[in-house]
Amino acid sequence: MALLTRRTLAAAALALCAAAGAGAEPVLIVHPSSPVSRLSGDEARRLLLGEDRSFSNGDIAQLVEVRGDDPTVTAGYLAIARKTPSQLRSEWNRLVFSGRANPPLRFNTQAEVRAAVAGLQGAFAVIDSSAADSSVKIVFRVQGKG
Repeated sequence: MALLTRRTLAAAALALCAAAGAGAEPVLIVHPSSPVSRLSGDEARRLLLGEDRSFSNGDIAQLVEVRGDDPTVTAGYLAIARKTPSQLRSEWNRLVFSGRANPPLRFNTQAEVRAAVAGLQGAFAVIDSSAADSSVKIVFRVQGKG
């Protein structure tokens, strides 16, 4: 078990290095009408882990994510929630199967994720800052820039 954890963390660290080397900056985005203008690191972590499942205006928080292993998203999940994508998905599976949350919406590309967040109130996602545009609101930046 410890070996599996070490391998998972090693792979995640490699993804983090690859994303950092490529100049990627993970950001957490929300629907443009969200009442949230900025999140602290702890607030972003709680949202990603499903510990907070709604926003201050009562909108249900809906996780939207990229299918598969995207290096920037992996780096964002590690930096914000200290979890790999598979660990984060396990957390969400528990919430969904217990009836406490809706399953995350999954799309093939960061552009599709951004479009989904832009079109769905309550939606949030982690994407590369270069994929964000005026159709969404950045509320948290990884690496202390947010």
